[in-house]
Amino acid sequence: MRRKIVTMAVVGVLLALLGTLEQLSVTRLTDDALEQTRGILEALRAGDLSTAMEKARALDQMWDERASKLEMMIDHGSTDDVRFALSRLIASLEGEDRASALIYASELEGGIEHVFDRQEISPQNVL
Repeated sequence: MRRKIVTMAVVGVLLALLGTLEQLSVTRLTDDALEQTRGILEALRAGDLSTAMEKARALDQMWDERASKLEMMIDHGSTDDVRFALSRLIASLEGEDRASALIYASELEGGIEHVFDRQEISPQNVL
């Protein structure tokens, strides 16, 4: 009986540790992505489409590299929403459509925040 309790305690500690590491990884990913998205929005508001395009492509590359490693742990649909918004943003920048790019950059920002909100350890997400 004592051995079962110890085993369960060890498993519980390991699960808590893995959950914490996952939460830190998602937080780091979303914080970095939000910072880059805000840089894109600043460039768009200043009318600098070429800088916005550079930043959007850098974010696209970063998101593809880092989010794919976390997709086993986080909601795949949320990461896809970010990818789709990013694709629409880049397409609008390629077409030099600043108004649409602003909309898609704002959508992208909301999508990234949603990824974090869905992964945050909270009573709502646990239940």
